[in-house]
Amino acid sequence: MDLTIPPHVPPHLVFDFDIYTAPELDQDPHSTMVELLQKRHVPAIFFTPRNGGHWIVAGAVEGLEMLRDFERFSSEPQYNANSRKPWTLPNQSDPPHHTDYRRIINPAFVPKAVAEMEDHLRTLCGAMIDELQPIGACEFVEDVGKRFPVNVFLRLAGAPEVDRTMLVELTERVVRHPIRSEREAASYALGEYVMKAYEERRNAPGKDLLSMVLGGIFQGRPLNQEELLGMGLLLFLGGLDTVSSTLSFVMSYLGRHPDHYRQIVQDPSIIPSAVEELIRCHSVASVQRGVRENTEHLGIQFKKNDKMFFMTQLYGLDSRRVSDPLQVDFGRPVSPHLGFGAGPHRCIGSHLARTEVRIFLEEWTRRIPSFSISGESSVRTRGGHVWSPIALPLFWPYQ
Repeated sequence: MDLTIPPHVPPHLVFDFDIYTAPELDQDPHSTMVELLQKRHVPAIFFTPRNGGHWIVAGAVEGLEMLRDFERFSSEPQYNANSRKPWTLPNQSDPPHHTDYRRIINPAFVPKAVAEMEDHLRTLCGAMIDELQPIGACEFVEDVGKRFPVNVFLRLAGAPEVDRTMLVELTERVVRHPIRSEREAASYALGEYVMKAYEERRNAPGKDLLSMVLGGIFQGRPLNQEELLGMGLLLFLGGLDTVSSTLSFVMSYLGRHPDHYRQIVQDPSIIPSAVEELIRCHSVASVQRGVRENTEHLGIQFKKNDKMFFMTQLYGLDSRRVSDPLQVDFGRPVSPHLGFGAGPHRCIGSHLARTEVRIFLEEWTRRIPSFSISGESSVRTRGGHVWSPIALPLFWPYQ
């Protein structure tokens, strides 16, 4: 493996860290990474020779400024050799193209559209919990995390539920497999599924997300095949994994902190603020960029095509932005985070994701007044582009 450090990277900014396999990501990665940055004095912006060599921006103050500066730190894949192929849209584009692509699918995710889904979400979630409640136990990741939000997305996309397991497995390989060729193979396989789904809709479009993309107009013309693939692929990657991982981290925390869980059981009105605070402490997705031209920023020399990995999972835990950041406080007036990105690249499904987590907690707390993690064993997690618990065995007294 080539671990060469480019000449423009000074030694004091080098830290050997693998975003897929670093041991710090194996358990409680959020607090472990905060401790790593603070106690080992790892810079807020550092260079790792792993995975082809790239910068990691772990500090929120630095990251927010750089993410806003898309003219220097671009989402366009030609500036980032680490970009997984096939490319995805609109996240791998800069304004104004990003705005035009986003406009195509925006109607499906506006607050009004999400509000119209709430009854379905509540029915689906309630039925799932009702199945589990008499058992008194579940493996949350498989029994809920990979079912409730995934089934919501499959319905939106018009994809059959029987494909759920296959699609989730492909998505996990895309975002977490440590070998690039495996990530890209899974991405192409998922892309083939998406393109076949488009073909099924060409002569008989429906009201689903893929039909919406298929009928989309970009700058006065229909989308080409590459654009259709990119937009469909991003929808599936986001819809099949992010909320699942977020829910699993939320339940892992509440299972280990019964006092916090008791607060929302006793006062469900605080659930919306609790959702925001829990996401602040347990954000899951990262962001990639590439350097458009040679530039200097914060005294650091960046070269054209330098690869950038923004560890936005940690931005809600930066003590320069949040007081006592590792303390979960449901009464916190503001819970700043980048769990769903920010600005023009904010996750288009963020309102739906928040709604899913809120409704899940409302339905779960109504039925299960207390629960714990089985065996009191540590919860193992995985790194990659989206952090996630591997398994979460829960149990509760059946009443």
